[in-house]
Amino acid sequence: MKILFKNAKVIGDNSITDNCYVLTDNEKIVYCGTEYSEVIGIGTADKIIDAEGNYLSAGFIDTHIHGGNGHDFMDASKDAVHGIADYHSKHGVTSMLAASVAAGDKETEAMLEAYLKYADEVKSCNYLGVHLEGPYFNVEQCGAQDPKYIISPQKEHYTKLLNYDCVKRMSVAPELNGALELGDYLREKGIIASIAHSNADYDQVVNAEKHGYNSVTHLYSGTSGVHRRNAFRYGGIIEAGLLLDNLYAEIIADGCHLPECLLKLIYKCKGREKIILTSDAMRGAGYKEGDSMVIGNSDKGQRVIIEDGVAKLPDRSAFAGSIASGDRLVRTMIKLAEVPLVDAVYMMTATPSELLGISDRKGKIKAGMDADIIIFDENINIIHTMVMGRI
Repeated sequence: MKILFKNAKVIGDNSITDNCYVLTDNEKIVYCGTEYSEVIGIGTADKIIDAEGNYLSAGFIDTHIHGGNGHDFMDASKDAVHGIADYHSKHGVTSMLAASVAAGDKETEAMLEAYLKYADEVKSCNYLGVHLEGPYFNVEQCGAQDPKYIISPQKEHYTKLLNYDCVKRMSVAPELNGALELGDYLREKGIIASIAHSNADYDQVVNAEKHGYNSVTHLYSGTSGVHRRNAFRYGGIIEAGLLLDNLYAEIIADGCHLPECLLKLIYKCKGREKIILTSDAMRGAGYKEGDSMVIGNSDKGQRVIIEDGVAKLPDRSAFAGSIASGDRLVRTMIKLAEVPLVDAVYMMTATPSELLGISDRKGKIKAGMDADIIIFDENINIIHTMVMGRI
């Protein structure tokens, strides 16, 4: 089926083109430009959608989603796999990684099996794989992760988990015994190794990078900063994340996890090519202030509350994931961090596609790319979502 978008402001790598046409043919974009011509097949479109002067961009890619609209991937159910995709696609996310939390082996394996069973059925969003967030963390940086499930990596344990070929990313504390060997193993398997929930110092991060760790999961959240030993100051993950050019920095740009000054600092240090906007959304995404629920499995997860636009532990000692989605992240970067629209969209499309190794087919609007397209207004309110050529 051919679908034509007309009268759109198309967001490119470095500019916005007014009065643009975008033509899709089934799952692919076949034309993007300002010409209206029968020669390129526009006149034979099966459906025409007038963007009415609104913005058109590649669909958002979220590398770290736990849940939404009352569902969590740790529920290991068909309803969760379908419901989470349905919710986030309405907010502009056309591709995502399904994230786990630290849990017992049976719960984690059930989540992986449910993903493998149901993900291919979903049409409202592209599932790109699983992000294993845990259980190999430093308990001192556990945040909302349940400390009773946090362990150090052992080969016989992680090889069993990684036998599930849907795992595409794993977050680990690299200072743990066995973590560097795990990094080497992940690199051999083509799985992204990311630093998270860790007290590693700067030198340990430098060493971890040599062992395949190429990104930091939710920078500033569960990550060490400058600290003293024997009166001397040492850098931490935060400083390494800002300073090391090759490290991707994933940030929760919901306006709560990071204040204006830190969003601006990260953008100034890293630039759009190394920043990945993520929601880290839990099941409370879509719920209202004052609601209470659990993060992780509905029967065994930790209870959290929604307050001030974010999920918190009941004692208010830490955030417990966000209730955001893609549109809010981009809106926050524009309005709070004063980032240009083109760059804010880039950090939610092109940069995550580079991290995931799918930049040859996703993350940009041009001929030959997958037909993952969104239309939104000046306030980043989503008007249309197209996933692989389907509205």
